[in-house]
Amino acid sequence: MVQKKMLAHPELFSRLVDGPERIRESVQVSKPITGCPDGITKTVWDVLTRSAQLNPNGPLFGECVNGRHVFTTYREAVEEATIIGSGIVATMQKLHSTNKLIGIAGIHSRNYMHTMHAISGFDMTTVPLYHQSKLETLCDIIDNCKLEIVFCENATRAEGFLSSKTPDRLQSLKMLIILDKTTTLQKHDDVEVMNLDDFKEIGKKNKRNPTKPKPETIYVICHTSGTTGRPKGVEMSHGSLLAAVSGIFTSWTIAYKWKFGQEDTYFSFLSLAHIYEHLMQTLTIYFGGRIGIYDGNTATLIPQIQKLQPTIVSLVPRLLNKLYEAVHNGVAKKGFISRKLFEYAKKTKTRQLQNGVLRYDTFFDKIIFKKLKLMLGGKLKVLTTGGAPVTKEVKTFTRYAYGCPLVEGYGQTECSAAGTLTLPWDTTYGNVGGPAPWAQVKLVDVIEKNYMAVNDEGEVCFRGAALMTGYFQDQELTAKTIDSEGWLHTGDIGKWLPTGALQIIDRKNEMFKLCQGDFVSPIQIEAIYANSPLITQIYVTGNTERSFLVGIVVLDLPRFKQLPVVKALDGKEGMEAIMEKKDVKNAVIAELNKYAKENGLQTIELIRNVHLTLQEFSEENGLVTSTLKNRRKILEDYFAPQIAKMYKEIETL
Repeated sequence: MVQKKMLAHPELFSRLVDGPERIRESVQVSKPITGCPDGITKTVWDVLTRSAQLNPNGPLFGECVNGRHVFTTYREAVEEATIIGSGIVATMQKLHSTNKLIGIAGIHSRNYMHTMHAISGFDMTTVPLYHQSKLETLCDIIDNCKLEIVFCENATRAEGFLSSKTPDRLQSLKMLIILDKTTTLQKHDDVEVMNLDDFKEIGKKNKRNPTKPKPETIYVICHTSGTTGRPKGVEMSHGSLLAAVSGIFTSWTIAYKWKFGQEDTYFSFLSLAHIYEHLMQTLTIYFGGRIGIYDGNTATLIPQIQKLQPTIVSLVPRLLNKLYEAVHNGVAKKGFISRKLFEYAKKTKTRQLQNGVLRYDTFFDKIIFKKLKLMLGGKLKVLTTGGAPVTKEVKTFTRYAYGCPLVEGYGQTECSAAGTLTLPWDTTYGNVGGPAPWAQVKLVDVIEKNYMAVNDEGEVCFRGAALMTGYFQDQELTAKTIDSEGWLHTGDIGKWLPTGALQIIDRKNEMFKLCQGDFVSPIQIEAIYANSPLITQIYVTGNTERSFLVGIVVLDLPRFKQLPVVKALDGKEGMEAIMEKKDVKNAVIAELNKYAKENGLQTIELIRNVHLTLQEFSEENGLVTSTLKNRRKILEDYFAPQIAKMYKEIETL
C-alpha cells in the first residue's frame, strides 16, 4: 500500500482559528472533541464494562506463564475488580476511613490491573507508586496523600514500607496487600499485612455492586518526576483521560480509517505510574482488544514481544534507540555484501520518505526488513512514542524498518501526555504533529527570550477537555500552571511550521529534557562543578535527542598542569594541542565527575564529554551577564561547533 500526502498544504496539521490569540485546532475534526464518540462512555469504568458487555469471553489482561501469555477475560476482569473493590470498601469501614486515595506500588501485573479497575469502579482514586523510584520518594507520596491502604507487588516492597515506618513517617499507613503469591509475610504492630487471596475473601464476604464514578471523579494521581523538590501529584479525572483517549481514537480510526478491534493486542511495557500507559491501556480496552503484560525482565523484552505478536507497541525514545543500535550492531557483524545491501535499502526507503511516500510492500520490505518486522512479532499496526524527542536518524529508520507507521505524541502528564499527535502517515521530521482532536493550542510571547506569538513562536499552551484537574493539594501551583482562561502553560517554546505542525525549539526556564525523558537543571549542575579547583568556569548543556550532557570547561591552568597526564606532555607540546588530546580530556572528565558525585550529583547529571579552553566567559565577550551569570543562548551559539563535535565523538545515543 502506498500512502502519500502533499506536505506543502498549509493546513495539513492544524487550522488557525479567527482571533488575535492565533489559536490552532486539529484539522481532523470540525471542533475540539470533549469525550468518546459513542456519547455514552464517560468514565474508565464505563470503558471496561462496555467492552465486557460486548465481548464478555474475550481475552483482556495476559501474563506470561511458562513461556506463554495466560489471559483474564473481560467478564473475569470485571468480577475480580468487583471483589477487590468490595474488599477495599469493607476495609475502609473497618478502619473508619474516609480517604478514597488507594496506593499501588510496583511493576504492573494482572492483579495490579484488576486492583486499579477495582479502585476506579468503586469511585475511588488510584495513586500509583513507581517501581523504580527511591523508597524515600514513595514514602513522601504516601505521607502527602495520607494513604491508609497500599497494594504492593511483592513482600520485598511491603517490607521496605514497614521498615520506613517511624513516629514521623508513614503514620497514615494501616494495611498492605501483597499482589503476588507470597505466603510468608512480615508482622507489624501498626500495619495489617495480607496477601491478595486472603483480601479477596473479605471482598467475597462483603460483596456489593460497584459505585459508578462520575466523569469529574479523579481517576488517578500521577506524580511527575523532577531533579529537585518533591514530585507533583497531577490529578487526572476520568473525563480528562477519556478525552485524550478519544483524541487518539478519532485521529486513528475516524480521520484515517484505521481498523482496530477485538483482534488487536497491546504490549504493556510502560509503567502505570505514568499517564502514557493509562492512555494506551484504556484505548485498547475501548477497542475491545487484549493487553499482554511485560514480565519485568528487560533482557527478554524482544522475545516477549515476538511471542505475544502485538499489533500496538508503545515505547519511549530510549528503547527505540536501543532497538536501532541492536539492529545496526547485528548488521555490522554480517558480510560485506549483506552490509552494503542493507545500507542501499535504507537509502532507498529514506528517499521515499523524503518524497512523502510510506509503504511496506517493496522488495526491500519483503527481503531486507522482513526479519526486523518478525523481530517485533510480525503483526504490528503501529508503534507509538512520546516523553522525549527522537533523533532524526532513529525516527526515520523506525518509520520503515518494522513494517508499520510510527506515531509520536507530545505533551505533559498535565495534559494527558497527548496534546499534539503526528499523523499516522506523516513522513516529515522536526515536528510533533498538530493539536490532538481534543486540544486548542496557542503560543504565548516569551519576551525575555525574544519569542513572539506574532512570529509564530512562543510558549506552548493547551486548552481543552483532557487537561488535569490540578495538582494535589497545591492550588497555588495549579493557578501558576493553568491560567484563569483555562490555558495550561507548558514551559516549552514552540514554533508553528508552514504545514501547521508544531516544532519544539526551546524551554522557557533552564530545565530541559534528555532523550530518555529525564529533566535536568544545568544551572544547579554548573554550580556544583564550578567549585572544583580544576576549573574556573563551566557551561553545561544537553541535546534533547541524546541521553547525556557535555560541558565547555574553562581551566584553572596551574591546577590543570598538575594532572599527571598533562605533566607528561607539558613542554613537549603547546597547551592548545594538549587540551585537544583524548586522554587529557578523559582525565579532566574523571576528575570533575569524581568531585561532582562526591557533592551530590546523580549519574544522569554528569558530563560525558568536554571542550577545554583557557578563554574566560566575560561581560566583555558577551558570554556572561554583569552579575557573571552564564548567558546560555549566547554560549550555545558561540560554542555550537564544539558542542556538535563533542556529541559526534560519542556514538551512543
